[in-house]
Amino acid sequence: MYLIEDDGLVLVDSGFPWSPRHILDYACSIGRKQEDVTHILTTHSHPDHTSGASRLARATGAAVVAHQDDTKLHPNGTASLNYLGIFGAVKTPIPFFQHTPVNLLVRDGQRLPLPVAIEAIHTPGHTPGSTSYLLKDKGVLFTGDTLFSDGKRLSRSLPLPGTDRRRYRTSVERLASLDFDVLCGGHGAPLVGGASKAVRQLVERSPDSPTWGDFLRTLPRRLLSGEPLRGG
Repeated sequence: MYLIEDDGLVLVDSGFPWSPRHILDYACSIGRKQEDVTHILTTHSHPDHTSGASRLARATGAAVVAHQDDTKLHPNGTASLNYLGIFGAVKTPIPFFQHTPVNLLVRDGQRLPLPVAIEAIHTPGHTPGSTSYLLKDKGVLFTGDTLFSDGKRLSRSLPLPGTDRRRYRTSVERLASLDFDVLCGGHGAPLVGGASKAVRQLVERSPDSPTWGDFLRTLPRRLLSGEPLRGG
């Protein structure tokens, strides 16, 4: 999760069902109120990134933002987050499955109606509606699980249910064509400095996205070297 501070607070992803308490406590620790959180930008619909959104939106009044391809459209015209037809879309109070309404559906290339200049970049593959967010004025890219960083190097996600490897590769190649200095991935520490160059090097070094077979073959080396266990 990342918190962008301006006149208001914009949250990128909302974590687990227990995450809102930590988010709101942190907002208070920097002298802000919970009502200052105006938007929750969803990078994709996996429950480890979205399960806190419903509770947080109720507590703050924040608008939940997502790409249509990671939502379920209802007959009454509303939308809710959706992964595998159940996570985020079922009207039940059970954690991870809780119904999460979406207030704003974004499209590729859209500049969001926020005080800070943020552009939505549709990067499908990890999920159909995976979306990266580019904070243009600051040169910061939020990639969700399309790309990870450990603060020193980048890696890519493994194919989970719903992954489209062809679209995923195209999305990573598209990110490699952009200019930004900092990459904030869905897991791990941000890569600060030369991030767009690092993405291009990743694509040149290993153009194909990792498979579970690749991961298992390299697992002993990763364990011995202390490398991240997140793909390649």
